[in-house]
Amino acid sequence: MRLTKDLFASTSAGSDVDYQVLLPADWKEGEQLPLVLHLHGAMSSSASLELARPFYEDLFQRGEFPRAVIACPSTPTAGGFYIDWPEGSSWETLITDEFPEHLAVTYGPSTGTALIGASMGGYGALKAAFADPERFAAVAAISPAVFPGETPDDVPQASIPSVLGDLHRAMANGSGYADNSVYGRARANAERIRGAALPILVDCGAADEFLLHEGAAYLHGVLIELGIAHEFRLVEGAGHLGPEADARTRDAIRFVGTAVESVRHA
Repeated sequence: MRLTKDLFASTSAGSDVDYQVLLPADWKEGEQLPLVLHLHGAMSSSASLELARPFYEDLFQRGEFPRAVIACPSTPTAGGFYIDWPEGSSWETLITDEFPEHLAVTYGPSTGTALIGASMGGYGALKAAFADPERFAAVAAISPAVFPGETPDDVPQASIPSVLGDLHRAMANGSGYADNSVYGRARANAERIRGAALPILVDCGAADEFLLHEGAAYLHGVLIELGIAHEFRLVEGAGHLGPEADARTRDAIRFVGTAVESVRHA
């Protein structure tokens, strides 16, 4: 597979946004392929795709991941968080609308789009997918930045240290806390999510250093309550990073690859 790096002028961001794209080595212009939006975590960038490249390549070589366009834009943490800010940049709009539109012009229309993200990227992926479930072929969230509570006052202080606290406060911006919450989106669109039969994977280490396993377990309970089918994996002994996280990332990539391949051949 080959990796390309580029910039595009983003109206949503109000600036140029750098991004990276991973393509089959023999990709030809005009070829229509699935699109996988790879969303990076906090304090990261499009370089996240370079780190994940060996996983995509290995699965592709094994026949466990299809020919696809895999793309990752750089988004900020502070003032970003995949949120549309009322007096700032619209980072959710960028990943759900503007960036895919740019990719369609550059690499051709997709045959189906999936979302995969870790930590902050897992939050952004779930939020986007639950807002428009008919549009996406699948969503996979690894250690997503979700909290064990649905209102600002419900979330324990232990769950919002440092950058997670910044995200917690940022969710009150724009359309408000409930709409910027994965739970709020799931509750508001539960019927649509069920009707779309959206493949959903939520994966978290049971020893996550940031206590994100508590939020993941809470999300699992909400999805059960709403009758939304999903796969939930709580990996004993696994933390936020480390060898287990690499294996779980591979499994998540395989999950979205299977989904976009089935859409392509439907």
